[in-house]
Amino acid sequence: MTVRRPPTRVGGARSFVGLVGLVVLAGCTGSPDGADVAAPSSSAPPPSTSAPATTAAPAYQLPTSCSGLLSLRQLDQALGTALPGQTTYTVGTPQPEIGRTGRITCGFGVVPATADTGAGDPLLELSVFTYTDEQSAADRVDATVDAQQAKGVRFDEAVVPGASAVLLTGPEEATLIATVGSRTYSLSIVPGILDGPGTLPALQQLMGDVLTADTPVPTGTPAGTATASPTG
Repeated sequence: MTVRRPPTRVGGARSFVGLVGLVVLAGCTGSPDGADVAAPSSSAPPPSTSAPATTAAPAYQLPTSCSGLLSLRQLDQALGTALPGQTTYTVGTPQPEIGRTGRITCGFGVVPATADTGAGDPLLELSVFTYTDEQSAADRVDATVDAQQAKGVRFDEAVVPGASAVLLTGPEEATLIATVGSRTYSLSIVPGILDGPGTLPALQQLMGDVLTADTPVPTGTPAGTATASPTG
């Protein structure tokens, strides 16, 4: 877990996984005395059957740009204001010792460098972390929450569809952490952009946009295909 100011670097997930299996069992019959039994012949063709279609989520790949995760229009709508500056994209290095396999970070509202000063810190930052497995991701979230709470940072539950989420609120930034499977998303914003009560709803809205854009589509699912559910 890497933390810098701003915002908090996190990684982790309490997550969900689905597995669909199809097992076909074949049996054979024999006569009680061991004699061969001739099967009745038939000229009718066997009834045709079709195997049910199966879908599998493709292997997750870290995004190669920030625009595919969060658009400036979505930012403006959630924050109620446009962020000044530029957007930056950086790729982090894996950290095998904690099970982290990759990381990318998008900085929004970054004041560009000048001849006299370096680039400013982002006003809002989004990071995506991937791990070898769900447990490694969950362990990093737990470690992050424990470390921040030890510093007096406030902890609150958050609601993001399809993810386990928490909000950490401190004097330097507010950070929403959402975990899905073996990957973790961290969205941080500096004070002053939003008022206190508006921080959690705005971050939850933005995180929902991110997860919608970054969810792999199962293969073998035609576009526009709806699945029916039992009605009872």
